Amino acid sequence: MVDPVFQMFPKEGPLRLPVGSPPSTPVAFEVGAQLTRVFLRVIALGPDCAPPGEPTPPHLELRVGTGKFAPVPREPDTVTIEDDLLTPVAAAYWTPEPRDVFLVKVKIMKPSDLPWHLRITNKAPVALGFVWVVSDLEEDTRQPRISMDQFHGRQALPGKPVDDIVVKVANVGTGDLNIDTSAGTDLGDGFVLDEVTSPVRPNGCGHLTIKVPRLAAVPFGAGSHSTDFTLAANTRDEEERILHLSVSEKFSKEKEKEKEGKEKEKDGKDKEHKDTPQELMMVGDLFPTPLSPLVAWAGVGSPHVHFIPPELRPDVSTSALVHEDPAP
Repeated sequence: MVDPVFQMFPKEGPLRLPVGSPPSTPVAFEVGAQLTRVFLRVIALGPDCAPPGEPTPPHLELRVGTGKFAPVPREPDTVTIEDDLLTPVAAAYWTPEPRDVFLVKVKIMKPSDLPWHLRITNKAPVALGFVWVVSDLEEDTRQPRISMDQFHGRQALPGKPVDDIVVKVANVGTGDLNIDTSAGTDLGDGFVLDEVTSPVRPNGCGHLTIKVPRLAAVPFGAGSHSTDFTLAANTRDEEERILHLSVSEKFSKEKEKEKEGKEKEKDGKDKEHKDTPQELMMVGDLFPTPLSPLVAWAGVGSPHVHFIPPELRPDVSTSALVHEDPAP
């Protein structure tokens, strides 16, 4: 079987168009200079994993080169698309399909290597997302696209059961999504795929249910499991199919108190060590700059400082009492 050749847009995810928004920014796509036909399959994505079902279809416009945008009508009507010299290049129309998919058929009368652009306006009374696929073969424009939260974590007490991870899987593409990783598959480090929905239709959702491993009774703060697993599915982009799963230790109230007590004990020891007389009475702390060479010499010769701080007795701060050893 020949590997399908297609272009899927937008590359970064569905194009979101709010209610009453202006036409979208034009998106370029390639059409081979030798082609006489090209197809675009556009899906309008509704909320809550269901087709929007709105009676107002999107406004689709095509442009060749720097010519004017031509609105594409529903068949049996057609529109002629002209280049910047007003030369007819192609004729186009669209037909509706189930689940709010629109198939645009373009017959090229003057093949060229001029760039093409699509522009979409949301005419529905609700915000919609849009994804589309371009190919010279109509069947190749039926392509699924997976959308899901890829990062899932749990916290648990050692030896206690952990809630399953349930992953919502949306198909924002134009063809059925088949997830080929079967139930019962070990995803790594104790995580097991328990249930899987497949296939998932365009504009629909399925789910994955993943069993999470229990944590063993391990030393304080040491319990965890994690794995990265790539689902097998009929989509090209592997990055969108990677699941990042983890479970870590949740501290019990007793351990939280134990941890808090250890931290307080450590803080107390640090404070006790920090406030020792030896540190508080260092000459360098009280007199960072010696007052005279004699004072500096005296400081070197004596490890002690007079117990009366100079700010309390300025009248004796420069006398011999400053570096005099205190009385026994």
